[in-house]
Amino acid sequence: MDRDALPFPLAAGYATLAMNGAKGGATKYLCLQYLNYARWTSQQFSCNLPRSLQIMTSLHLKSNGRWTPLGFLKFWRPAVTLLNETVHWGIKVPLAMAFYQELRGLGPHGGLAVATAMSTAGEVVLTGWSERFGVHMGLNQITSYRDSFKIAREARGNALSGAWAGAGGLWVRNFSWNLTFFEWKRLLHNAVDKTPANAPQWFQTHLDWLRSLEKKNQANVLTFEAATLGTYLTFFNMAGDNIKTKMQVNPQRYPSFRSTAYEIWSQHGLLGFTRGSLFKGIYLILGSTLAIGIQERLTEIMAALLR
Repeated sequence: MDRDALPFPLAAGYATLAMNGAKGGATKYLCLQYLNYARWTSQQFSCNLPRSLQIMTSLHLKSNGRWTPLGFLKFWRPAVTLLNETVHWGIKVPLAMAFYQELRGLGPHGGLAVATAMSTAGEVVLTGWSERFGVHMGLNQITSYRDSFKIAREARGNALSGAWAGAGGLWVRNFSWNLTFFEWKRLLHNAVDKTPANAPQWFQTHLDWLRSLEKKNQANVLTFEAATLGTYLTFFNMAGDNIKTKMQVNPQRYPSFRSTAYEIWSQHGLLGFTRGSLFKGIYLILGSTLAIGIQERLTEIMAALLR
């Protein structure tokens, strides 16, 4: 076993891995988008969990004092978010692996950091515009892509800045999570392969349990654990996400990364950067486990069929 490699199946090639990641991203959107919307709402208003739920209920589940349960479907609007999730999770793993393969000479950690920085930049270029449309149109209940783009373009001064509003925060969010997730994923897979020296007894017991699982189930559990650690141990993941969402939902008020970060700090302190973290944590942990789990399982199945 190559202990420095990223532990994802590649026998069927990068294209197959990307295709299956896209399937996982689409499934993630269909199953969990309501959690994503709740996270956006909490970040938009810099409020806690009960308040964000109250806002969502009053805006979408009530009309003229009467309950409108079908308003729940509005959380999945606009449909461009489906494209965003599909492309995002389709390229996340294969792009990082491809860059890392070329940069391993920088070392297992340095090479991975540089490769992740580059692959994250690729994610932002390919999905930053669709992320902006999703947040801006979803939270402001705008139905026209033309109108949404016009508002952002006029607020930011030009078409490129308007389309990719919040790109800086998106990069900070994705890079910090991607790097932490990949490092934990590799570390945990290596630990299953060979128990680290001086590992505590509880960890050895856990590793023994993991070894008793089928490989596909073992990979899914390790993905869940790496996602959990990567999500809740990465402050910049939460902070970048808050800055990104505010810049996208209200480009007139939040025209730049720096001014947005300053306003969050001055009005809400350090806590302001963590708003929506409970929703985001649940969404990201469940979503990444679902998306990457589908990606790993389907790729293994397809690789077996090609043997």
